[in-house]
Amino acid sequence: MKKGYVLLFLLLLLPALSTFAGGAQEMGPVTMTFWYPAGEITATSMMFRDGSTPWATFEAENNCKIELVAIDYKTMQQKLLTALAGGQSPDMTMMPLSWMGAFVKDDALVQIPEAYAKEFIGGVGPDTVNICDWGGGKMYGYPSWGQDAYGLTWNKDMFAEAGLDPNVAPTYLAEFREYSKKTSVTAGGELKRVGYAIRHTGGGSGVVDKWDWLLEGAGIKYVEPHTALTGGKSIIDVPLARQALQVAHDMIYIDKSTSTNFPDPRDCLLQDLAAMQISEVISIQVRQPREAPELKWAFAPPPAIEKGGRPVVHINAWNYVVLSPSTHQQLALKAINWFNNVDNDFKLASKYVSTPRWKANWEKEPFISNPYVSQYKTLLPYGIPYPKHLAFPGVADALGIAVQMVLHDEISVADALAQAEKQANEAISALE
Repeated sequence: MKKGYVLLFLLLLLPALSTFAGGAQEMGPVTMTFWYPAGEITATSMMFRDGSTPWATFEAENNCKIELVAIDYKTMQQKLLTALAGGQSPDMTMMPLSWMGAFVKDDALVQIPEAYAKEFIGGVGPDTVNICDWGGGKMYGYPSWGQDAYGLTWNKDMFAEAGLDPNVAPTYLAEFREYSKKTSVTAGGELKRVGYAIRHTGGGSGVVDKWDWLLEGAGIKYVEPHTALTGGKSIIDVPLARQALQVAHDMIYIDKSTSTNFPDPRDCLLQDLAAMQISEVISIQVRQPREAPELKWAFAPPPAIEKGGRPVVHINAWNYVVLSPSTHQQLALKAINWFNNVDNDFKLASKYVSTPRWKANWEKEPFISNPYVSQYKTLLPYGIPYPKHLAFPGVADALGIAVQMVLHDEISVADALAQAEKQANEAISALE
């Protein structure tokens, strides 16, 4: 009799168990969203664009799915802000250092756990630490492999055609201006090839990135002191900066060795539309074999402003961050920590023939004997990352728009720099 009751109970329980099991299957793995910049704005997003599956191992080991979403760089910052305001932000995203201050200020980024940060800072090189350490070992993101060092890249054949040594770069602004004149090509009254390809649109940090060598090289201080997170002041309207930016203007309108009618500087170099350009050398390193296999190119620090002066190499990086509204913060933090560990650093940097971050990987092949890596190291002593000041995005906006207006002949250099300094200091004061 008792056995009959037990059997009846189990038969009645089966539908409930079946429903429960079905519900568990429907829930499936956790899904997180990851945004990355579309197109060629950074070579360090290549693994998300070329059909690779870089998150696959983490997904399998953690029963999760990471949904990749490509976002146009030109609208990415605004889309992130809009998504945050609407509570629809991704769990994780790539973000350039120049944007991070505004997001940190608004508590939009999750701080990297102390144990993760300590391991990363202790294992990577000092150039990477300068980017990721927000003071006292505090981190809000992981700089990518192949970080951006902005160097002067040039077409060696075009130098030789102009009677210049193809293996030697100009080292100061006046010499650089002459090289641009000699390597530009005009036919039928029309500029067919620029000597130096320029970034002249986009405003904000997009312009400042490409002109940092001239701006900081001429004595501009985005924020002084450089290490301040709040307070301080911006020093922009200085005599040498006026002179240097006037030279940039005159290369367009007097020398006519460059122009605002040409595409992105990196595209120009790769498409034989320019002899020189200044941007992230990693971009050319990764793109050149695919897009311009016959191109013979080299790179060096950008020119100093004055003869015998010290060049400035802008050091930047796209960072892996977790957004505060994420409902899977701990898993997302675990994901970006895994993605940026020493093993993945080696795999990705070697796959894309680039530079690692971890000190242990610098001492391994293929990096030891790679001529690109050896030359890249010559840029690092001149490297200066942006300040992490929480008002830096406002400072960059003010200065970037001013430079853009000068390059489009819409304002005098003196008025542009004076206006930029005023607006930059207003952005700093607004935090107080």
